[in-house]
Amino acid sequence: MGKYLAFLLLFASCATPKKLNRLMDKLPEETAVQCDKRFPIMETIDTLTVYDTALIKAYEMEFGYLYYMLDSLLGKQIPDSTKKEIVTIFQDKKVPVVKYKYITKVQESSAKVQVIRDSCQKMSTKMSAKLDSVSQQLTATQEKCQKYKGQRDNYLWLLILFAIALFRRPLARVISKTVKPF
Repeated sequence: MGKYLAFLLLFASCATPKKLNRLMDKLPEETAVQCDKRFPIMETIDTLTVYDTALIKAYEMEFGYLYYMLDSLLGKQIPDSTKKEIVTIFQDKKVPVVKYKYITKVQESSAKVQVIRDSCQKMSTKMSAKLDSVSQQLTATQEKCQKYKGQRDNYLWLLILFAIALFRRPLARVISKTVKPF
């Protein structure tokens, strides 16, 4: 009887995604509260200020044109002192700066961010495991390569010694003819 109870508890305690979905369908309010606690909505506010330089240049050109028109219309009739006062009035005027302020409010669910973090974590663990296995294969291949290089060097020296032994007499004749005794 105890075996069957332990076996029943073993399968009854599993929480599969299907069971969790059914439980969430039965208790939607509690699910919403838990989701709100675990994954709150993150809110960010970005402010962007843009100065309209084209409009400022247009204002400056318009003031220049008005100054030119005033100078040409009233230049001959007004004495120089009054003319200087009018020019200083135009030059002292501040050009209004036009700026636009854009405020962007972004609301993002942190549940999406958490899902992405979890999937990235899983992928990084898989990739690190693959990297470890590939690095182990690389070291094994390098060890084999070193072993074969040693064998190749040994065979090369044996081949050189065999060639010297085989061609010893013809080489001795050629050397004796080229070397003159003192």
